Amino acid sequence: MLPILFLALAIDLIFGEPPIYIHPVVYTGKISEKLIKPYKGYTYGVIIWFISIIPVEIAFSILPFYIPIFLVKLIVLALFLKTTFSIRMLYKIVDRSKELDNNARNLVQQIVRRDLSNVSPGYIASAAIESLFESLVDGIISPLFWFLILGLPGAMLQRLANTMDSMVGYKTKELYKEGYFSAKVDTIMNYIPARLAGLLMIIAGKLLGIKKEEGNPFKFLKDTQIESINARYPICIASALLGVKLEKKGYYTVGEGSLPGKDDIEKSLKLFKLTLILFLIILSTVYYSLYGFALFSYPYGIIKFL
Repeated sequence: MLPILFLALAIDLIFGEPPIYIHPVVYTGKISEKLIKPYKGYTYGVIIWFISIIPVEIAFSILPFYIPIFLVKLIVLALFLKTTFSIRMLYKIVDRSKELDNNARNLVQQIVRRDLSNVSPGYIASAAIESLFESLVDGIISPLFWFLILGLPGAMLQRLANTMDSMVGYKTKELYKEGYFSAKVDTIMNYIPARLAGLLMIIAGKLLGIKKEEGNPFKFLKDTQIESINARYPICIASALLGVKLEKKGYYTVGEGSLPGKDDIEKSLKLFKLTLILFLIILSTVYYSLYGFALFSYPYGIIKFL
């Protein structure tokens, strides 16, 4: 699986996002969009989750293993794995938003749900940093964590489960029961990755020398108003390491001090990069420790673990 992982990373960093017609998230989104209906019960929520995910899961993560030509199979599997995470696009959006002008407002609006049309630059920077580290968890570390555990089917399942949470997992009166199952599955699948990401962020912050002595991530975690038990980890820890206040108006305020600015976005990008590098080193080491012997039994071993 390591060759698939490294090829997928190369595709992402060099080419970015693939066309939408080969993106599994698009198909799950379209299926669920047609099925979502207000004021349906818990059972209906389970049904639409399976209907929206299972066909796409089979098409994009199981059928490719039956491609007979080895090199073609390797490329297709890597391309489909790439669709489960996005590093280049996320990094570029946040990096290009650091000037905190109207263009930054439009860029950050692409990756957050809150309305940024009338907020000050500090709130734009806060939204960018929050989204950067929340997406580090559910959009990068989590799918690759499940890739280690269950291979491509695991990474794809996490990505599609996260899509379903985005489509129907909102806690509104109309969709609460229908979205309950989607929200819980997403929470479960991101539970370990969120805490792993938080630990790696703390290590990365120490290595970079950006940790603020007054910033206590564990105090922030205890006192936070962030409802998501997973999102609070990267957001609170980022706030503590950067020594800034992160705020979503009307919902929560994390940390102490002033809202972030350009310099804080630059620091957050460095923290993001080193945290991701640490994770990839650990991922590769653990995988090789578990399955490295397969490298010495080519071709059977390699084909088996691909």
